[in-house]
Amino acid sequence: MNAIKNSSAKCHEAEKRGYVYIIGAGPGDPELLTIKAERVLREADVILYDDLVSIELIARYNVLKIYTGKRKDNHHFEQDAINEEILRHAREGKTVARLKGGDPFIFGRGGEEIEVLRQNGIGYEIIPGITAAQGACAYTEIPMTMRKVSSSVAFCTGHPVSKIQVPDTDTIVYYMVASTVYDVLDAVAQKGRDENSAVSIVQNATRYNQKIVTGTLGELRKRAQTVSSPALLIIGESIKQVIKDNWYSKKKKVLIAGGDTSLFNTVEFIKVHFPDKQVECADHDWMENEVPLDLDFIDEIYFSSPACVRNFRKHYNALPEKIAIKTADQITQAEYLKLFSVEVDCRIL
Repeated sequence: MNAIKNSSAKCHEAEKRGYVYIIGAGPGDPELLTIKAERVLREADVILYDDLVSIELIARYNVLKIYTGKRKDNHHFEQDAINEEILRHAREGKTVARLKGGDPFIFGRGGEEIEVLRQNGIGYEIIPGITAAQGACAYTEIPMTMRKVSSSVAFCTGHPVSKIQVPDTDTIVYYMVASTVYDVLDAVAQKGRDENSAVSIVQNATRYNQKIVTGTLGELRKRAQTVSSPALLIIGESIKQVIKDNWYSKKKKVLIAGGDTSLFNTVEFIKVHFPDKQVECADHDWMENEVPLDLDFIDEIYFSSPACVRNFRKHYNALPEKIAIKTADQITQAEYLKLFSVEVDCRIL
């Protein structure tokens, strides 16, 4: 009888166990998400998401959201704690979406997480994402491979500094170099790469505030410059094909605070969405882990209602003069002028 009871309990436990999806969210642009990932995120019971996953993407889903982000020297969750959190929800019978920036299997620790799931008998799937190197090269017009120029590519990291790899390939892409970019450049030079080799640093790839710094290996080693995370370092002669006035940089960046986004077509504009309400998360609000918007990259702001103006004013006291302000109606325009106390070109759409 006890054997039957134990067997029954084990069957019940097996039935109760949930299912885990390890998902790549892409490099930053929330539209660079696969159709499968979109479906799974809508069906999930809980989303555990990392630091580089945009709040704009997370805001689409009306489920329990838990921020598990970690950056260098600023960990909200250690990896072991993330593993335990995934297991806890799976054991409760939930469908768990573990959402990671880029691709889970390219410097994303996806392998570590599925190993834990295997050890605990939890079912899972991996949904790949566009990795940062692909996104950065597409949005800067730097081809990783090009006939007669580059026929080989290597992906490396800038950590640890004592073990920086310099493979013998035409193009090298280094991930996570915000704090080690000059160490990487030195390592590449010491390996014998020509000082005239083309180099590019891409910060915030595929996001509205994408920034590109391009030069030669020798030039960038001498140039004192702060590099912000997330950042990639690309080395290779295909960079000489880069077009400074690339397709992405030509588009105006419009910050939309509520309302109908179809007012701005995707050919001319990059749409940046300012949430008109807080993203409901398990342990924080959307402003806690989201880096404040860099308004220096914004060309226009559209306010759809007085409430959107008031919400925006809670987070920003002033705006750069270069930004054009557009409002849905006269009431919204009046609210903007009252709260920001400025005389600007504020047009009604």
